[in-house]
Amino acid sequence: MSEIVSRRLYYLAAVAMVAIVLISAIALVRPPTVQTIGQNATPKTIEVTGTATLSAPPDEAILVLAVQTQATSATQAAADNAATMANVFAALTNLGIDKNSIETVSYTLSPVYDQTTSSKVVGYTARNAIQITLKDFSLVGKVLDAAVSAGANEVQGIMFTLSSTALTTLQEQALGQALQDANGQARAMASNLGVSIVGPISVSPGYSYQPNSLTFNAALQPTPIQPGTLQVTVTVQVTYQFA
Repeated sequence: MSEIVSRRLYYLAAVAMVAIVLISAIALVRPPTVQTIGQNATPKTIEVTGTATLSAPPDEAILVLAVQTQATSATQAAADNAATMANVFAALTNLGIDKNSIETVSYTLSPVYDQTTSSKVVGYTARNAIQITLKDFSLVGKVLDAAVSAGANEVQGIMFTLSSTALTTLQEQALGQALQDANGQARAMASNLGVSIVGPISVSPGYSYQPNSLTFNAALQPTPIQPGTLQVTVTVQVTYQFA
């Protein structure tokens, strides 16, 4: 073996020894890493749906009626409409209806075109719609009859509903019962499965409420009114973690 080859082998052996020493030193300094198995695993869950429905009588009646007039000029149509609506307001005031319970919901003044020539204006139509909110249901029929007699020629109907305060109270009560229903279902399932409930990890509520609507029949005098009852339904989807 030549002297050059011998020197190269000696040099490589020296480099290898230094690398081994450095690796050993790093291994001694670095702290050990502990890996927890299942630490980030998805929790085991039970998902249930709880439901509760509560009934209550309505405490508000909402009436929407309108006066529609037609004339050859826009000015005349608007004037006729204003005069007729003034008569309607007077009739409502005579029944003791508070002005704060009456509000305008829409007002339109639009041209009327000839049916054969769509570009020709033959008149104008004015329409003024008002909404009346009543707490005393005994006045509903009287209000409708008086308004129609005074000149109201459109009655969109009657809606029996709950005031915002009454609706919120009923929804809160139904929500509590729906949560109790969901909790009972989850614990019954856990008991049958031989597991224990840790607690809820998500809750998604849903609300269902539909006011009662009646159609007005002008042929009935006086107009009979039967408000009935309203239902509020609350549904909750609850996910529970179990161990």
